[in-house]
Amino acid sequence: MRAAVHGPGFLLPLGAGGVAAGVTVYAVAATWRACDVGNDSANGMILLLLFPVLWGVFAALWSAVLRLFGAGRRAGACAVAVCVSVGLVWGLISWIGVLDSYPAPVCPGNVPPWWPEIIPV
Repeated sequence: MRAAVHGPGFLLPLGAGGVAAGVTVYAVAATWRACDVGNDSANGMILLLLFPVLWGVFAALWSAVLRLFGAGRRAGACAVAVCVSVGLVWGLISWIGVLDSYPAPVCPGNVPPWWPEIIPV
């Protein structure tokens, strides 16, 4: 006889957290590379150390939202978690990737040319 599984599980929060952390780190690295911020090896080390922290934050966020909404509203909970994750990713890219204190040698305002103009930084 199988025991009932309680709670949201751990695979969905871990997977979604890893994807969100990966997107954040990739976008920040692409922004720094396009705007010639720092040097590649130091930036890579910073992002390598930042990735597991972000993964934990996003996994905890997903787990909390799934627990808050309960098992009966799984689709709604996932939709809320996706919206909150997208907002957090955007905020982190704007905060970490676009450095106001760094002089903009390549990108005006440290906003890369590939960044969509309709999305504010």
